[in-house]
Amino acid sequence: MTATEPSPHPFPPCYYQRDGDLHRPTALARSPWDSKAIAGGPVSALLACGAEDAALDADFEIARFSVDIFGKVPNQPLTMATQVLRDGRQTKLHCVTLLADGRPVAQAHILRVRRIETPAFPAPHDYPAPETVPVTEGPRSARMAGAISLRRVLGGPGDPGRGVAWLSMEGEVIAGQPSSNFAKACLFADFGNGFGNATDAGEWSYANLDITIQFLRMPVGDWFLLDAETHMAGNGHGTARNVFADEQGVYARGFQTIFVAPGHLSESVPRPPA
Repeated sequence: MTATEPSPHPFPPCYYQRDGDLHRPTALARSPWDSKAIAGGPVSALLACGAEDAALDADFEIARFSVDIFGKVPNQPLTMATQVLRDGRQTKLHCVTLLADGRPVAQAHILRVRRIETPAFPAPHDYPAPETVPVTEGPRSARMAGAISLRRVLGGPGDPGRGVAWLSMEGEVIAGQPSSNFAKACLFADFGNGFGNATDAGEWSYANLDITIQFLRMPVGDWFLLDAETHMAGNGHGTARNVFADEQGVYARGFQTIFVAPGHLSESVPRPPA
């Protein structure tokens, strides 16, 4: 690349570029498992951007954000459609649908609850502060051209068992639109099945079929902690249990339904004769 050529990943990097009603995915949104699909994190983050509403957020808190992924989300321009399912005085339920060529490919339901002062009973928080944990290399597919930073506390991608890590993202979900902490939280909510592998990732793969986050409150600060662990019953699927925290404490809990399949190193994968 010469000095006159533009950088392939201008800073801040982004997952999508806006073109009218279209959201065109960049190379960074591509799934690491299928170049013709978009990864779950960028799907969740785009739906989160579509769910934001400054007027509503003044009086209502987002209590739940849940995503269903209808198979592979194609790596092509996408549009969004919003539907009001409930418009009550105490709760509001909205649905945001992601469409490719007019066909639904993913959908998020957003539950908002009226904002009022009530007693606080915070969840236990004994995680180390992010500044006490050194920055480490993360999975190449999750670095977002260097815009996502990782501080490993316990385990992590590639290591079987529970994974705990601090994550930070300086990039943008949509180019030219600063990403909110809500959108970042919804991006990182997809990471649980990768950071909390039950077995070696080469032996078995764990594709997420959905994402659910139950918010106690919105996260604050630049660092987001993910505490993830996957459980399975030996019947082809499992669940990733996620706890999300910031420097002030736990702000949400979440789950993912995991589709389990043989990995590229699995003995059950057919191989050509020697």
